[in-house]
Amino acid sequence: MCRRDRQFRRRLGGRFPPAPLLTGHTANTLLPADRAAGTPTDHLARFFTLATGAAYDDISRLWINARHLSRYRPVLRDRVGHQKALWRDRLEDLVREGVERGEFRSDDPHVTTIQILVVIDGLGAHANTATEGRPEVVTRMAVSTAEREPGLERGTLTRRAAALDVSGGS
Repeated sequence: MCRRDRQFRRRLGGRFPPAPLLTGHTANTLLPADRAAGTPTDHLARFFTLATGAAYDDISRLWINARHLSRYRPVLRDRVGHQKALWRDRLEDLVREGVERGEFRSDDPHVTTIQILVVIDGLGAHANTATEGRPEVVTRMAVSTAEREPGLERGTLTRRAAALDVSGGS
């Protein structure tokens, strides 16, 4: 490891929030294990309102840092991996529930979930660059994927989020 990498790790490591704080926020706030009232579509709309757009860019940047630092810190690597799996599993459960209720269509909820998360991760990485002037079609890319892959009509999640009066990003 080069000297610059060591300096970066040391400098960032002192200011990085505890992994449980970061990862607990994302898993528990965005995709609660116990979803109360509402349909799978309602919960997916809420998730995307809170997990995308400018309001979530800072969390995306923290995730980028956590993933980077986890290369050097085994405890953080385990924690990040656990939380990523928890987040993926919760989203997959939501997609699977939507399929079982007839709200979503998917031959493989696991693949649908991975497709959605890959787009969210890509937009998260994009948040680390200048975000001004980002075309709306790019900003909505994760939501568009989350509508298209489980067979929802375009705009469903945005309309549902507005009806739920969820405040957040996109």
